Amino acid sequence: MPTVVVTGATGAVGSAAVAELQRRRAQVVSLSRPSFDLSSMASVRAAARELNRSARHIDALLNIAAVYRPTYEKSADGLESMLATNHLGPFLLTNLLRDQLSGGGRVITVSAPSGTHVDVDRLLNRDRFGAFHSFGATKAANLMFTFELARRAKRWDVKANAFYPGLVRSELMRESPRPLRLLLRPFSSKPERAAHDLVDLALSPAFAGTTGWFFKGTRRIDPPKSTLDIGQQSRLWTRSAELVELEGGF
Repeated sequence: MPTVVVTGATGAVGSAAVAELQRRRAQVVSLSRPSFDLSSMASVRAAARELNRSARHIDALLNIAAVYRPTYEKSADGLESMLATNHLGPFLLTNLLRDQLSGGGRVITVSAPSGTHVDVDRLLNRDRFGAFHSFGATKAANLMFTFELARRAKRWDVKANAFYPGLVRSELMRESPRPLRLLLRPFSSKPERAAHDLVDLALSPAFAGTTGWFFKGTRRIDPPKSTLDIGQQSRLWTRSAELVELEGGF
């Protein structure tokens, strides 16, 4: 029975993924509010400690949780909340679970084909805050993190891929302008299809050796070129590790 850790397990895609995983008889560890706060590095560390004690091996980690905030908000650590929740929390959790993922584990991070430039200093600066810019930058950061992780994790036999679910009916953008929500709704699909594909990437033997790819459904797609710069990926990793005070990791 495979063990799969899911963040954002109560959201639209997350809850559908949990249901699909259970249908396939996986052991699911659900991480979601209120008992787990991805924007709090202390909460992430506490969850990782518990998983490191209780899980002998993690077959897949699904980084699904994400937030959109229309105004600048600080996390408990003094970090902008979208940056903390969408990038830094998953970054820290993944690294802290390295030993349990080693030996064939898969990390799949839900993202989007965003080419927004990732400038961490701007993202941390209240005076330079723009909601759509910050959200887009965190999604681009997800891609850069995935590609850097894919390289670093080879020595531990851990695979890392990113997944774009497409437009899905969810509460993620509930704080975005109402006209935008109304515009997007007719083009948004039910989350079950995305969840089915996501679980395929997590469990199917067909993807056991796949790493460093970006998927829409189960089809590989090209990420924005701006996310493919290896130097920028490495610098983002280093800065992220500094912000979350990570020692060790991948």
